[in-house]
Amino acid sequence: MIRIRFEQPVDQAWKGWKEECQTAREELIREVKECMTPHFSSLYKDTRLTRVYKAHGPPFHGKCAYCESDVRVNQPGDIDHWRPKGAVTDQDGHPVESQVRNSKTGEVISRRHIGYYWLAYDWTNLLLSCQSCNRVVRSRGQRVGKGAQFPVVGFRAVEPNEEVNERPLLINPMFDDPREHMEVSPQDGIIIPKSERGQVTIDTFGLNIRMPLVRARRHCIRETRLLVHCLKMAGSINDTDLERSIMSRRDEIVSGRVPFSAAGRAVLEEWAQRTGSWKKTSS
Repeated sequence: MIRIRFEQPVDQAWKGWKEECQTAREELIREVKECMTPHFSSLYKDTRLTRVYKAHGPPFHGKCAYCESDVRVNQPGDIDHWRPKGAVTDQDGHPVESQVRNSKTGEVISRRHIGYYWLAYDWTNLLLSCQSCNRVVRSRGQRVGKGAQFPVVGFRAVEPNEEVNERPLLINPMFDDPREHMEVSPQDGIIIPKSERGQVTIDTFGLNIRMPLVRARRHCIRETRLLVHCLKMAGSINDTDLERSIMSRRDEIVSGRVPFSAAGRAVLEEWAQRTGSWKKTSS
């Protein structure tokens, strides 16, 4: 997982989509206030959004925001709600209870959390995801995939704007720097947690038990080590064309344009720390 830099488009299509989303959000809030079941439209799948999120270039470069796999290989890619728009579950798939106050009696009651419905169309709550990260599946006998999970520490929001007081345990790479919470081992491609949020994120998405991901990260590590070796060779034979080509590939890894860039960056960081030959990578 790497940090995702997102700059909102400035064209009329994006602005028009956001205006429609705001109107739809207000309607959802009204429905819930009137004790109705919120009815979601497909605005979060609208082409004005997907043309940006599923583009070959930034912000996602065609990669899953969570595992960095290329979603264009054999699937269309999902638009995931980081905070679930519908009923929230725990890691075992059981409904999460929330404490709400009865607007008429003032009594605090416990009920099933109906979801973060007010964020259903908010781009800050939407991420490009592969199906395996977004949907709950079985991998090596364990439930992996986010589904409707959204673990928090303590307080859980139940109404609009309360989410600012939450302490989420899942990393949102659009706003969090994953390097503060996890790192890829440049030896074996295993992701090592550096915080509780890192551990919960690794476990939720099965980043270390989905073996195709581990193998892909190891492949990127081997490829990057070969890149380092070729750079040393290019320097020894004074081949500027080869060196330019290698540095171009390095830039692709550093910028996050290739799948599993975090693994490649781990090798480059290791090399930079050991030799000082290349500048340390940045997100």
